[in-house]
Amino acid sequence: MGMLGYLFGHDREENIPGLLPAIERAVSAVEPLLKQAGGYPEIYRKPVATALKYARSLAASVPGPVVINRESYAKDPFVHALFPSLDFIQDAFSASRALQDHYQEFPSVNELYALMGMRRFEKTVAGMELAGQTIQRDVIQKVVYFTTHTIEDPAPSEEQSRDQVVWSFFDSLVRKVKKRIEARKQDKQSQMQQKDALISRLRTADAETRPALEKELSKAIAGIQSATSSLELHNYIEDFDAVLLNPEQHLRLNRIPMVLDRMGIRQNSDNTNQEGAVTFHELIGFDRRDWVVTMVYCSNMQSESFATKLEKAYRELAI
Repeated sequence: MGMLGYLFGHDREENIPGLLPAIERAVSAVEPLLKQAGGYPEIYRKPVATALKYARSLAASVPGPVVINRESYAKDPFVHALFPSLDFIQDAFSASRALQDHYQEFPSVNELYALMGMRRFEKTVAGMELAGQTIQRDVIQKVVYFTTHTIEDPAPSEEQSRDQVVWSFFDSLVRKVKKRIEARKQDKQSQMQQKDALISRLRTADAETRPALEKELSKAIAGIQSATSSLELHNYIEDFDAVLLNPEQHLRLNRIPMVLDRMGIRQNSDNTNQEGAVTFHELIGFDRRDWVVTMVYCSNMQSESFATKLEKAYRELAI
């Protein structure tokens, strides 16, 4: 490619592993017809390369893996804060469709790595607090708790799991490209409905109301023409550029340090190095909800089938 390739960054994009499959993945997810619209795959190299590099960096920055088991629940303040009880750990993992599919594919593997996401909430309660030697009652406190534990991208190794997370993040960015286009399609449909309504009203309009209606109709027609132009396939690259060249605006991790006691009560302290201090990483923009995320490692999380549990129950009753 030579000097021109260097100046335009093309050589650097060529060296990105998996770039061409990523371009095909992104374009197919947005609109497969773009492959025949001209400029494919060249015009998508820069935005897709930027997004892919960012997704890999973001996946690498997800904390963990943290060990999830009885011992870590008792000793690790972070793990203890995530689950309301020890039994909830098994319930959360047993309910995961991704884990069920994983164990079907790897039935003999008891260890796994995965991305775990939770929704963080705070609620205000009245509790007790020790001030010196005095117990104060009805003290306003903030309780931090987590719900909707979700296990995704399980794999036998951390490297494999993080690689799956890369593509989850990448796909999330691509969905935002498609969402921009879908919004314009919906806007065009809305304007067309407005145009039809105006035409209907014009049929019965009198001389006084007709000029204002005609002005509105002209505006609606101009809006439809603009929307139609923007929905021509060769203009979709602008949507790719808008999102994928600025991925940090659409998907990011926020660090949230806080001090919690063993009951999940948030302490008013600037010293995040004291006992009970934890740092949560909130994934912003992945979907409509924000998730606290971490990589996890666990073993022996396969849940027993209903038939196995029933058989054990019968044996216990027989005893």
